[in-house]
Amino acid sequence: MELEWRQLELLRCIIDSGGTAQAARAAGISQPAVSQAMQRLTRQVGEPLFEKQGRRRVPTPRALELAHAMRAAEDSFSLHSGHRGAANPGIDASAVRVGLAPAAGLLYSPAMVNALAAGGKRTKLSIVTGTAPAMLDALKREELDLVITPRPRGLNRADLFERLIYVSQPVIYCRTGHPLANATSLRAIARAQWVVAGQAGTPGNTVEEAFRVRRWAPPRIAVHCADYAMLAQIVAETDLLGTLPHPRLVPQSRLPGIVPLRVDERLPHYEVCLFWPRRPARNSAAIRRLVAALSTD
Repeated sequence: MELEWRQLELLRCIIDSGGTAQAARAAGISQPAVSQAMQRLTRQVGEPLFEKQGRRRVPTPRALELAHAMRAAEDSFSLHSGHRGAANPGIDASAVRVGLAPAAGLLYSPAMVNALAAGGKRTKLSIVTGTAPAMLDALKREELDLVITPRPRGLNRADLFERLIYVSQPVIYCRTGHPLANATSLRAIARAQWVVAGQAGTPGNTVEEAFRVRRWAPPRIAVHCADYAMLAQIVAETDLLGTLPHPRLVPQSRLPGIVPLRVDERLPHYEVCLFWPRRPARNSAAIRRLVAALSTD
């Protein structure tokens, strides 16, 4: 049985924070999204994950077992990939460590490379990705030096600087000649199948949020993929629809077969921000160069 990492993250967050409402605030998503993720996880596991004790819902032994396994995995793997911080033997301890949301990686990583090169000193750049709460927690623990990600709801920013980089401009795309290419409303494409970047309940999944706020049945998501470059490729060569949060992510020169759908409804937007520590313990000069470059990009 293969369980989704995102669902396990949310389960652990519910257990740690004490409830779905608190977990939703910590994860920067809606409470219904958390509840839906737990319903899917419960169906996959095949047994209850929470039980009522008086007025409270407490985790079952199976839920605690899954959360423990999640923590053990995170102890071995930082932000879905390498070992934690400088302990990773594959990462130079002097490297500037940056956490980027998938779209931010495509939009800003070249500017970051150029900014570090312009400093006159060879500085290695280590880029990782993960959920916004996980990356910001790593930033507060000094395991990352800088993060670009959508701003989570309820974020405690007392020990972080924050700068707005851009507001997403999500657009729905399909391949040229798609039967729904002339659709002008979300209702007209409500039964279409989708490819999304990022797991359910995350900011990258704007179509899920668009359907939820209208109280429609969830969209028919056929593919979850790792990043927007892959999403654009899939849209160009299949009948799946997909959303991209920024016009610069559309590689028109490589994919001339991808076209926007001109629907009347406004899709959910979110603010993507640059975060860095108020008192960086390391690489302060490199962080200043990156902040200056990204603030004018």
